[in-house]
Amino acid sequence: MKDLIQQLFNLIKLENPLMAVESPLQERLRFLKNLAQECESQNIKCYLWSLEDDQLRQLQIVDKALTLQSVREYQPIADKFRPEHYFQILRFWQASSLQGILLLEGIFPWLNDNPDFLTSEWIKSALINLKFEVNDYKYQLTQTQNLWFLESSIATSLVYRHSSKTTILLGPNATLSAFLAAEIPTVTQELPTVEEIRVYLKEILPDSYSILEIDNLAIAAVGMYLADIEYGIRQATLLINSISAQELTKQLSVYKIKLLKRVYQVDFLLPPAIEVGGLELMQEAFRKYKRLMSSLAQTYNLRPPKGILLIGPPGTGKSYSAKACSALLGIPLIVVEWGQFRSCGNLAEYKLKKLLALVDRIDRILFYLDDFDKGFAGDDDLSRRLAGLLLTWMQERTSNVIIIASANNLELLPPELTRCGRFDDIFKVDLPNNGERYSIFKIHLARFDARFRNGGDAYTEEEWRRLLKETYRCVGAEIGVIVEKAAAATFYQMFPDNTSIEILSPLEITVTSLLKARENINPLAMREADKVEMMRNRASVQGLPSSTPDGSIYSVSNVKIFD
Repeated sequence: MKDLIQQLFNLIKLENPLMAVESPLQERLRFLKNLAQECESQNIKCYLWSLEDDQLRQLQIVDKALTLQSVREYQPIADKFRPEHYFQILRFWQASSLQGILLLEGIFPWLNDNPDFLTSEWIKSALINLKFEVNDYKYQLTQTQNLWFLESSIATSLVYRHSSKTTILLGPNATLSAFLAAEIPTVTQELPTVEEIRVYLKEILPDSYSILEIDNLAIAAVGMYLADIEYGIRQATLLINSISAQELTKQLSVYKIKLLKRVYQVDFLLPPAIEVGGLELMQEAFRKYKRLMSSLAQTYNLRPPKGILLIGPPGTGKSYSAKACSALLGIPLIVVEWGQFRSCGNLAEYKLKKLLALVDRIDRILFYLDDFDKGFAGDDDLSRRLAGLLLTWMQERTSNVIIIASANNLELLPPELTRCGRFDDIFKVDLPNNGERYSIFKIHLARFDARFRNGGDAYTEEEWRRLLKETYRCVGAEIGVIVEKAAAATFYQMFPDNTSIEILSPLEITVTSLLKARENINPLAMREADKVEMMRNRASVQGLPSSTPDGSIYSVSNVKIFD
């Protein structure tokens, strides 16, 4: 926060009479208090106007608390017959003898593609006029195409006197049109760093907390503003009396996961404990990436790849592989559907920009873009702008973020995305071979049948060969459905009604039930064979293999033709 205030006053020293501040709503009180304190120390008056009530108030610090005092000089128009009457503050500030800083809250939505064109243009022109009122000179205001609708008393020659006024536009989204962006410098309140969070936690937590406990809390809180952190801690302490530092860290992480889901529409996952059937080459590559993220590798100026692309038919386990890579690296995972940005309209670039800032601040994280190719299916201007924003970020970022993107159709991706220096490694995630399907079956069977847990096996080699033959061209997602259907059918046979059972019998899934469930599944690779083969062929040309050749006893090369 101190850096934000310092940036503002640096702009004021450079004689910028008009600027914009992007600050989240939850940090508004903290921002206003810090600004008022700095203004008080420099003997500058500070005022706040909000569109909500059209009142002007002076910010003051009384007994270390922020107070708002009404300014009687400003009298808003009671009966607002025209839309610009709601923004009478702009005329008042221009003509008033008041000096200092004026914060305008609620202006930003009118500065872009607002349906009320005339009012929007009136506000833009009034803001530019405020910018020109800076020095002791005469400015002739002429009637231009943007100003023809102003009242005649305003559109005539005006004599501007010397002014010590600064106007600050304040809001959570400070997106400006190209016309205004060149005239209005923008300062953004960034997410706090780990060190800033650590200092803040020392101020609000009891002295009984050790340095290590505060460090763990600070790491868990990265990605949230201080107001969110304070609220999360209060919520946890209300739920649990005498909460320990370890439990508080856990509760704060849970709150953070829910908050990021609500604010950014993403899934934030801590490193999961999952198994993967096959994909040995990809897993080995990520073990090497983990070494490149170490401080030793960084001393040699080595970094992990800027981006990894997973390509292949649907259901082959690309999303599951990203979660497995998170487990291998031991770092959290942020999952976002790239196509969702297209539904955000004019806010798409703003939302992507905020999300990239979040990822950068968290730093050591996997950033997974699911269904990456769907975001480019329209091939329109929005897709190109989003791609350009992502490419610029990938090229210029210095954080230790590993980007993973998955795609089914590589042809939809712009060529500049797949060149070296963007997505450095491209892996082909193909249909599982016999050995991989064997591993995938065992992983899913272990969820229901205790005989398959801890490496156990309940089927003979002959039964496995029959099952693997019948599930040829089935992908991991389809195998999971087959096992679930077989488990449900077994449950129905064991308990034909809802009678209570005192002693539960183990659920044992037979090969017969699996084969019967297979009959009700029509694999995508057979149903859409032409499309799937096209995807596989294209992936083979551009991608590295993610699996080793099948060396299991169930491989095709080990099939016995003659006994």
